[in-house]
Amino acid sequence: MAASTSPTPDKRRPYREREIPGPEGDNNLWDGARVYRLAPDGSLSVLAHCEYPNGLALSPDERTMYVANTRSSQYIHAIKLDAAGNMVGRSIFADLNEGSEPGIPDGLKVDSVGRVYCTGPGGIWVIAPDGERLGIIRWPEQAVNFAFGGPDLRTLLCCALTSVYTLRVKVPGNPHPWYKAHGR
Repeated sequence: MAASTSPTPDKRRPYREREIPGPEGDNNLWDGARVYRLAPDGSLSVLAHCEYPNGLALSPDERTMYVANTRSSQYIHAIKLDAAGNMVGRSIFADLNEGSEPGIPDGLKVDSVGRVYCTGPGGIWVIAPDGERLGIIRWPEQAVNFAFGGPDLRTLLCCALTSVYTLRVKVPGNPHPWYKAHGR
């Protein structure tokens, strides 16, 4: 489960300082913007503080959570998780502050081999598990969100500003953890 609130602009940190802990007692750098963890027992806890979290997805082994940051600096966090789902590390996985085409990090998904797909400037960015950008899937208009669909999860459904587009892909999307747990 994820939730977020809008950070106060005067509390934002420069990009180069994002992953560095703040001064002692300075715990509200993002003014409440967080990613939450809903545990199997129903308890809710803060997984990570983020500037402006939006789209999120898990790697196929569920040991990395990717979180798109949508506002002033556009990037994707990689939050490393232990076996219980607690954060054990984090880094900036990909920087999407490039180009002048419309689009922001918003929709984010992972395919079954661990590639990360995220809306961004110019379309849907495809990024290898090591953080290398493989390419951008371009559409006739700005991509806003998307999903892997169809019975084989090999149809990429892109919601754009005024239309929905589809594209068949070679590698299926990574099924949501609920479907894996229930054998679907």
